[in-house]
Amino acid sequence: MTSIAPLDVWVDNLFGEIWFQPDDEKAFAAFEAALSEDIRIEFVNGAVLPRSVYLGFVKSYRKESFGTDLGNPSLSMNINDADKQTGTVAQFGKFSTKNKATGKETLSTAATIIEVEFRDGKRVMTSLTEVTN
Repeated sequence: MTSIAPLDVWVDNLFGEIWFQPDDEKAFAAFEAALSEDIRIEFVNGAVLPRSVYLGFVKSYRKESFGTDLGNPSLSMNINDADKQTGTVAQFGKFSTKNKATGKETLSTAATIIEVEFRDGKRVMTSLTEVTN
């Protein structure tokens, strides 16, 4: 039987795959596999992005920068099912971004609220609200 990662671990691993591991193809494959086609992506400034625009943002970031996860000091979750596989995860983490062309490094924080459901036999992110500085 395949072991399924706890909800919070799954979310943390997904963000690591999309933003911080070095292989672009793996990052884009993780994005395609784990973000539902109808995901709602919202930033606190009120902007709601289509999935395709957010993927473009991810591709642009990865083309121009290297990201490094500096830790996830806060995590909270609300479980929706008895198996603890779906629900809402809130994260507050730190990361650095190094521009590939200039070498300039920027330290940032991000707060996210992620909703996860099972659809067609797999876990997918259905909502993302993000605040990044």
